[in-house]
Formats: sequence, C-alpha cells, structure tokens
Amino acid sequence: MHDRRSLKPAVALGLAMFLPAFGTHGLNAGRGDLARALAVAADGGAMALVMAAFALAAVVAYAVVGRVGDSRGLRRTLHAGALAFTAAHALLLVQEPLTRALGWAPWGLFLALRVVAGAAGGAITVSANALGTLLYRPEERGRAMSLVWLGVPLALVVGVPLPLLLGKAWEALPPSVAPWCGEPYVAVAFVAGVAALLFVVRAVPEPDAPSAAAADAASPLPSLASTWWIYATSLLMPLGVFPLIVSADAYAHDVLAFDRTARAGLLILLGVASVAGGIVSSMVADRLGRRRTLLLALALFALLTLLLPPAPAWGYVAVAALLGFVSTVRQGPFQALASFVADARGRGRFSARVLISSQFGISVGQFSGVALAGAGRPGATMTLWPLASLSIGCTVAALLLALRLREPAVARSDA
Repeated sequence: MHDRRSLKPAVALGLAMFLPAFGTHGLNAGRGDLARALAVAADGGAMALVMAAFALAAVVAYAVVGRVGDSRGLRRTLHAGALAFTAAHALLLVQEPLTRALGWAPWGLFLALRVVAGAAGGAITVSANALGTLLYRPEERGRAMSLVWLGVPLALVVGVPLPLLLGKAWEALPPSVAPWCGEPYVAVAFVAGVAALLFVVRAVPEPDAPSAAAADAASPLPSLASTWWIYATSLLMPLGVFPLIVSADAYAHDVLAFDRTARAGLLILLGVASVAGGIVSSMVADRLGRRRTLLLALALFALLTLLLPPAPAWGYVAVAALLGFVSTVRQGPFQALASFVADARGRGRFSARVLISSQFGISVGQFSGVALAGAGRPGATMTLWPLASLSIGCTVAALLLALRLREPAVARSDA
C-alpha cells in the first residue's frame, strides 16, 4: 500500500481525470470557431455529433476497459488511455495538412479522432477511479478520491474558458504556422495530455498484488442483485444536479435578466465553488468519516435546492454557488465508500459499472432539465419549481440508498 503521506499519485490521477472532463466540455466555449474551421453549422447535426461523440465513445469504452484493467493491469490501461488521448489530439493539431494528404473532409477526420479520444477518455476515467481506491488505505481513501475527482471541476473552470481566451492569439498566427497548430481546444487538450502522461508515468505506482487470502476469495466482483443500490445511487446523484446546471444560463437570462458577462461570471463562480468543494472534501472526508460526509452533503443539497426557486437574483447566485460546492464535496466520499464493496481483483469492472450508471444519470438529467425548463414557462416566464422538485426527489432517494453504505471495519482485500 502506498505511503499515506504522499498525495502525488492522487494528484496525478486527478490531472489524468482532467483530460476526459475537458474532452467532454471543452468544445462548449469555442464551438463557433471550430464549426467554421470544419465548415459545418454551429447548431447543426454535424456539430452536435462531433460534440456528443466523445462522451458516447467513453461510455462504450467503460465496460471494456474495466475488464481489461482487472486482467492486464489498471496502470497499463491508464497509460494507454493517456497516450491515445494525446496522440489523437497531436494528429488534430495538424488536421489541415493531414486532411489534404488523405483527401478527407475536415469534419470526418475530426469526428474519427474525437471518437478515438473519447474511448481513451473512458479508459482514463475507469482506470483512474479504480486506481485511486487501490493505492490508498481505506482510512485515506476519502481524501484520495476527492483529489482524483477534483480534475473534473478543474477542467470546467480552467479548461473550458481557455480555448476561448486563446482565440485571438490563434487569429494572429502567421499563415505559414496556423495550419500546424490546430484549434485552441486541440492545442490545450494536447498540452494537457502530454503533461498528464508524463506525471502519471512518474507518480502513479503499480498497486500491490492481492494477498493470498484475497486471491482465494470466491468472487472478486459482487453480483448486480446485491449491489444494485450502489449503481442507483451513482445514477441519482448527477440526475439531481444536472437539471439545475443546464437551466442556469437560461434562468439567469430570462428571469434574472443577467447580461452575457454576468451569466459568464455565474458559470465561473459555480465552477470555482465546485473546485473548492473538492478541496474541502479532501481535507475533511477521512476525518469526519466518508459516510457522514456523504450523507450530510446529500441532505444539505436537498435543503439548499428548496431555497433556489424563490430566491432573488443575489440569493440565486449565492445558493447556486453553495450547491456547486456541496455537489463536489460528496463525490470523493461516495467513490471511496463504494470501493469497499468490491474486491481489489474486480475493482476495474466495479468502477466501470459505477461510472456507466453515473453517465446515464448525467444524460437523463441534462435531457430532463431542458424538457422541464421549457415546460415550466407559462408565456415568457420560467420557473425552477419543476426542476427543483426533480432534483430534491432524486437527491432524497440517493440519500436513502446511501444509508446502506458502511465504513469498513477492516481493509477488505487490500491487506
């Protein structure tokens, strides 16, 4: 088991988690510039497929990587995922001369390499999530998993605005250089991929082999029938968050009358609050207890959501920031508690199942948020009550299921 005083492996895994999160959300800000470069409509089906391809490929990769990681080594699948992610974006840097050489349409090449990067992102997510639980003792796992998952809000705060900020610098590139530099999104993804790959190779060790007693255990992976409630909790937590996230910009515009700058500031504030939540979770989860931290965060999220619909503009901003903070506090403790259910030999497959459930929750939450935001508009007025009701219901259900999670009396199969 890794030295309890070292946070380097957890930090390295968090940087690795930055990559799939940035791959999923990094196109949001610079979508218009990329659409022009690919000669497609920014709001058309071709661009929608480019944006969705990464997440779809990642979900498909989850199940495959979990099984391969358990048999061949999760550190190996993590390295392969980081390498493939970086290589795909290296090719996208030279997309213009490459498409001319191959005779492909720019959109087709970008889509194909984005599928490769998405599958690599799935490998990174499953491997990093499982390795974070294997490299640390149970009493350290809340801190470790909070740091691992800190890479996701960091990608939203740092990664998403960065391509937009680099746009003017890219416009000033000399014509002889520009074709070899790709789009700002691609450049950020490539540089982050190189940094993550180098750090991960140096800082993330091989997990200890299971003990003889663990190797003789009957099953490394609990049955679906006995652990369905963990996957349900993993689905319900994001299902309670994302309806509020997808409605934030529209509500700030339609009801609160925020201008574009104020709405951008709101989204940045939400991201900063989420990062702060991950940092605080890493400091308190193991001291307070992973189960207690998770349950308190779920209860507080449901209570705060009640305050959101009637809040005035300043109150909405404050409550939304607190919700972003609390939603991230609970991620590390949940992943740590869930890991105690699975044997070390099945941790990759178990990680994949949890992540697949979470991704379904995100997708359904996004769809439900858009649908309810539209349905809740009598005339031009938008109300948050349908969204808040869904969020509270899902969060309370997740809380009731999470009551079944237990802190380990002794380390399971990690000795």
